[in-house]
Amino acid sequence: MFTALYLVLALASACAFYLSCRHQRLCRVTRPRRLRRAGVLLLALAWGAAWRTLGFWGGGFAMLTAFMLAAVVLPCLNAWRDIRLAGSKDRKDIHVGSGIRYRGSGISK
Repeated sequence: MFTALYLVLALASACAFYLSCRHQRLCRVTRPRRLRRAGVLLLALAWGAAWRTLGFWGGGFAMLTAFMLAAVVLPCLNAWRDIRLAGSKDRKDIHVGSGIRYRGSGISK
């Protein structure tokens, strides 16, 4: 019971942190501060549930592993969605970080 709980809470926490970032394009967020606070709360609850299940260190590492999995998958999902929505556009121009301009260096992507 607590295993499924800490996994779901860790994944929800990663989603909350990712959706609060301004560079994500999965959905429009009007109040990112609330999402960051919810992410911290969900992460603490996930750690508590993992601690009860696996102990202090084992639970912490297992919970962080689930959190990091979601933190890696969400930007990939965002990039895949952007490519799918682009349709027939030139796919060379679509990549994560497109449109970034580096300050002071004159280099732009």
